[in-house]
Amino acid sequence: MKRGVFLLAIILMIFAGSCKRLKKTDAEIEREHWISGFSDSVEYYQHRSREVETRLTEINGRLNQSLQDFEFIKNPREVSGYYLLKGWKSKIPFTTTAIYARVNENHNLELIATLAGATFNKIGVGNGASEFYSETVPHDQAFNFRHERFNTVYFEGGKADTIAEYISLNKAGKVTLEFLETKRKKLFMIPQDEKDMISQTWDLYSLQTAARDLQKELWINSRKIETFRRMMDTENKLEEN
Repeated sequence: MKRGVFLLAIILMIFAGSCKRLKKTDAEIEREHWISGFSDSVEYYQHRSREVETRLTEINGRLNQSLQDFEFIKNPREVSGYYLLKGWKSKIPFTTTAIYARVNENHNLELIATLAGATFNKIGVGNGASEFYSETVPHDQAFNFRHERFNTVYFEGGKADTIAEYISLNKAGKVTLEFLETKRKKLFMIPQDEKDMISQTWDLYSLQTAARDLQKELWINSRKIETFRRMMDTENKLEEN
């Protein structure tokens, strides 16, 4: 009887020890959650990349359609080529007060404004409630040049983008353009054909920007997936050792 009790005690001790060894430590549980997070991240970025690829296919289709309305012009007198709406090449350079837009080969939007009979170095648009102004472009005979009785200025960058977008959004109504220099100001009502032209150019520029942003996201996602997979492989090898 005593021998049986002794054997039972030994068996219970072995069983208890096994249970204790099977119980995972907090560090082990945390590590498993950490490795599982890598897998979840890979799955998330793979799913996101599929969504981006679908969106990029759509954008590229619209972009290719839009490009059919433009021609690429490479003028030896200018530093870079640009996309210009078809039918406008013969109108430029302007011989009257006017404004138009184009997208250069670096995929930046440019607004080119011409004022007859006066000089300026800045433009603005607005509706009274809100106003948007360009950067000041000093007279340099490059981006701000004078020819006969005309002054032409090239605007580029975030503020020029905002003005082009404003004109596009408000093309159905009256859009007043301000030509500014120190305290002088000339007002010009943008004609419908120029508003439509700028609007189409803005649409092209927006599609190009969206496509570049999506391509960049795909590249970033692929780098993240590679990184998480590499970390998973490293952890699995450590666990095997």
